[in-house]
Amino acid sequence: MAALRGSDVLEASQVRILSADGEVIGAGFLVAADVVCTCAHVVTGALGVPDTEESAPGTPVDLDFPLLGGRPRARATVVSWRGGGADVALLRLDAAVEGARPVPLVDGTGVWGHTFRALGYPDGADDGVWASGTLRAGQGAGWVQMEAQEPGPPIEEGFSGAPVWDDAQDGVVGMTVAAHLGERTAYLLPSAELVDERTLRPRCPFQGLAPFTEADAEFFHGREGDTARVHTAVRRRPVTLVAGPSGCGKSSLVRAGVLPRLRAEGMSVSELRPVPGVRAAAVLARALTGILEPELGEVERLARAEELAGLLETGGDVPAELRGGVLARGASAGHVIFVDQFEEYTGAEPAAARGLFGLLAALAGKDGAAVLRVVATTRPDSLDVLVTAGTSDLVSDAVRFIAPLDAGDLERAVTAPVDAVPGLWFEPGLPERIVADAGDEPGRMPLVQFALTELWKRRTRSMLTHTAYNDLGGVAGALVGYAEETLAELTQTQQDRARRLFVQLARPGDGDTFSRRPTRTADLAPELLDVARELAPGKLVVLSRAPDGAEREEIVDLAHEALTALWPRLRQWLADSRDFRSWQEQLRADLLRWQTQHHESARLLNGADLAEADRRLAGHPEDISADERGYILLSRRHSRRGTRLKQAASERWPSSRCSPSCWRSPRGRASSRPRSNCAPRPRACSPSPPRTVRAATPPPRCSSRWPRGTPSRPRRPARRCCTSTRGGSTWWAATRRCGKARSPAWTPPRTAAPSSYGRSPVAAVGWRSPWSPPLSRESPGHGS
Repeated sequence: MAALRGSDVLEASQVRILSADGEVIGAGFLVAADVVCTCAHVVTGALGVPDTEESAPGTPVDLDFPLLGGRPRARATVVSWRGGGADVALLRLDAAVEGARPVPLVDGTGVWGHTFRALGYPDGADDGVWASGTLRAGQGAGWVQMEAQEPGPPIEEGFSGAPVWDDAQDGVVGMTVAAHLGERTAYLLPSAELVDERTLRPRCPFQGLAPFTEADAEFFHGREGDTARVHTAVRRRPVTLVAGPSGCGKSSLVRAGVLPRLRAEGMSVSELRPVPGVRAAAVLARALTGILEPELGEVERLARAEELAGLLETGGDVPAELRGGVLARGASAGHVIFVDQFEEYTGAEPAAARGLFGLLAALAGKDGAAVLRVVATTRPDSLDVLVTAGTSDLVSDAVRFIAPLDAGDLERAVTAPVDAVPGLWFEPGLPERIVADAGDEPGRMPLVQFALTELWKRRTRSMLTHTAYNDLGGVAGALVGYAEETLAELTQTQQDRARRLFVQLARPGDGDTFSRRPTRTADLAPELLDVARELAPGKLVVLSRAPDGAEREEIVDLAHEALTALWPRLRQWLADSRDFRSWQEQLRADLLRWQTQHHESARLLNGADLAEADRRLAGHPEDISADERGYILLSRRHSRRGTRLKQAASERWPSSRCSPSCWRSPRGRASSRPRSNCAPRPRACSPSPPRTVRAATPPPRCSSRWPRGTPSRPRRPARRCCTSTRGGSTWWAATRRCGKARSPAWTPPRTAAPSSYGRSPVAAVGWRSPWSPPLSRESPGHGS
């Protein structure tokens, strides 16, 4: 929790150091939730040991908090000891005291003329007295002089260990250590000397290129109004879309601002981040499986998620039925599903993103007293993808726009985290300089956070200085310089692989822009994954687990999209590879479409697309994943198979000027009448023998001659099939095999006598062509 400000926190931090028999020996104050700072000579006085003690006493020290209700008592153990001129002791409480708060430490130099106040316990004033006065400058021993004003009590024995509050800086500038007897001059030890980083392990309040999380809520400032607005929207609406430009802090706002409030109100939270290349139903199914059946092992969970994805793809009321199960597993007030970086999915898979949004909207709702809410972060240009005739009202009601921080809020976002860390402060004028250098660019927040993080690493005795800021090159230079230094630490081979890795982690956008593309480690070549693990500690890339229940699925991502715009080397790499990456993104879209449409052969590559894929595969074999390579090779085999079939068909009908497809009716049945745009049927052909004819049976032959006894020649030639001496049943199979014409009303005779080869039994049963004129009963060949 961030330290409170003003007299309230000063009073809540005050400590009295007591002897074993309860006598007040001196003062102290909280510098952390469970750490008390006081003078070493006060501790020796309380324990009754010599002031010359060089090592930390092992005996616990008794103390109390005189300005808290009930004056709670506690015991503490010495954890840091600096006797002599430093005269500082840090004591760790056995347990934190309810209501007590640590003070903010501020710069103890350059305080001439500042007014101060301090609470001490001189003889006869065990309840404490306040002294005030004016601060002066430092002197040879490293102490800062202060003068107590009149009228008022002087600073004397009993004030040792008391915190000195600077009214101008609204914090503690140091600790009272000495005073001139009978005078109003006293001395304080500056706050920079009080912090022992071995005991008070410093925690960086800045996040670099990473977003703030729920664990960082105490350091998240500057968005108080937006946090309240989005929190209200989530409580009132089933779906909330937090939209704003890249780098304005959308993810941090939800993670560190909104979600902690929802948890405090009794709601549980789960996170979902859709990764391009995974279909919408699978994305949601993996997240829900982790909620509904958290006890499953990895293999069982993946199998169950695939089953659930199939159910979600069937439609119906499946999401509404799942809502009850999620709420039964969630907290009493309900459950929140947080979808981060939704724009990465909408940019790569627009149709899948619309499907996922529809599933989430169907899932959100109310079940009894509990509610299921969905909140997602996205960029404004992604809203065009989500808006359809059926979702326009939902999107319009769900969107909450977030603007970049103005100068005042940005300064608070810079200074408030420092105030929350004991013993950390800015050199005067540095925060204003950082805000001015940041300018008005929408994506400035990650740059500011990164510069502040680098400043914290280069702090001088708990101070963030102008000198370190100049060495960094300001806000803009900090990121570029760090990226170049990190890359320079790699070997030449690793640098070449790093280029390939960075190119795969960005996707071409509109114009000359690029956006992040999170990538599964399974889709990366092993050598690229090795480089990613090498770069991850330096935070240029981020390795994380998918937050959707697939515990073993690891994702590689750029630390921030700002790298694609502000790092000149990376921008050049991306520009050089734009043509290939644009083609590869289209290939991935084709691959996903083929996978989601049940591997239909019509969705494989062919023609010019296949030729282009072969050329790209030959030119960039190491940059194409195994799935993409398999898709191209399968398309190639399918194309070659089609070519062989066409060649076989042309060899079967060598003299024909039209393909057999010309002899098909519109419904796909065999037709004895050619289409109007086809050449006349050839006089002779030799189709393959039907499968129903035994090997010893001579193959059927086709002829345009007519059965004997036909009364008149039709206007167009018709075909008949001849068969062996096996009778009409074999003729029937041959006509089905070859697609020959026959009378619809005709059925093969069961007692037809075998005919000689070259003769058909159709003449004996009264066969006629559909184009023949009606036969009279006297006509020869008419069956009776």
